[in-house]
Amino acid sequence: MNGRIEVRSRNQVTLPKSLTKTLAIREGDILEYTIENGKIIITPKTLVPKDQSWYWSKEWQAAEKEVEQEIAEKGHGKGYTADELLEEIKRAQD
Repeated sequence: MNGRIEVRSRNQVTLPKSLTKTLAIREGDILEYTIENGKIIITPKTLVPKDQSWYWSKEWQAAEKEVEQEIAEKGHGKGYTADELLEEIKRAQD
């Protein structure tokens, strides 16, 4: 997709409707920009509530990917009763 954006008074720009529709950008969304080789790269961002930021840490996301890969390779694990689960946890700790 290509287009033009005009810089207006007070250095404001208006994003074309086709762009906002394609990227699902709405009023109040956060856009991050970087400058690379003389080009402006604008990326839509989502802010995460602080109490949920642990989920998006590199360590947690690496563990999520590991689990997803294991499920893709082996399928979903068997269901456990509460007692079976506790026994499994005890075995893993030994």
